[in-house]
Amino acid sequence: MTKKTAPFSAALIIFLGACGGGGSSDGGIDSAPDPADATGTLRIAITDAPVTDVSVVNVQFTGVTLKPADGDEIVITFDTPRDFDLLTLTDGATADLLADTVVPSGSYDWVRLAVNAEFDNVFDSYAMRPTGMVELRVPSGSQSGLKLVSGFNVLAQGATSVVIDWDLRKALTDPKGQPGLHLRPALRITDMSAYGTLTGVVAIETVDDRAVCTNDLAADTGNAVYIYQGTVDTPGDIGDAITEPWATATVSQNIDGVYVYQASFLPIGEYSAAFTCQASDDDPEVDDDIVFTKPQPFNITDGVVTEINF
Repeated sequence: MTKKTAPFSAALIIFLGACGGGGSSDGGIDSAPDPADATGTLRIAITDAPVTDVSVVNVQFTGVTLKPADGDEIVITFDTPRDFDLLTLTDGATADLLADTVVPSGSYDWVRLAVNAEFDNVFDSYAMRPTGMVELRVPSGSQSGLKLVSGFNVLAQGATSVVIDWDLRKALTDPKGQPGLHLRPALRITDMSAYGTLTGVVAIETVDDRAVCTNDLAADTGNAVYIYQGTVDTPGDIGDAITEPWATATVSQNIDGVYVYQASFLPIGEYSAAFTCQASDDDPEVDDDIVFTKPQPFNITDGVVTEINF
């Protein structure tokens, strides 16, 4: 059975701010936009959250494609591939993937991310495990790219931003009989004009319930908070056909020995959250029998940090 190997999540953040004039700084746009047309600048950054059982998750990006609702695809190909170790970016920190690229304003249908990630004995995208370096493969990533079919708008003469959240708890798997790790496209988009943060503390009694927990307290693994859209009575695991989590957050000890978690870039709205100390048993490709605490409802408000404790 394919097992999940790394309980963490990551996000690709796309910032789109309006300005005027100029062409792409990275190539791929044939000519500068007509000065009479409204334009904006595109900046892409990456952020991530901690992980315990791999020490590096390096992804190599080669470009970005944008699809305006009323225009041809905008293909931005990097002059040189860009590598990012997702594990160096934590707690909302970001690193630029693409900076200050002029794009037309208006509605966009989708965005596609191009990566070098195949099992080809070329360690462009890779992970470091205790046993050594292994290749990362993003299915279809090197051929057709990672396409996110979710619309967004670039405001004329204003600033617009969206966040692409790559939830690696859902994405990172160990394919049976293959030499490396799969990094599946578990992606979602949030409009950065309105978002909030969920944070909280998990009591030691909850984390150390030996009648239930299959976590490894010494290694600080196996604990997570699963987040669901709307009100959920019966939380499901990753792969559940009815109540699959919308996002996840790793629970780990801080420097004071307190078990804490944080989920950033959540759109405003109603949610439910549940804790599990069996996260290491959650195979993202099948429906597992995972035990959760009773889900707690909460609301995300723009610019507000919401606290839910377990």
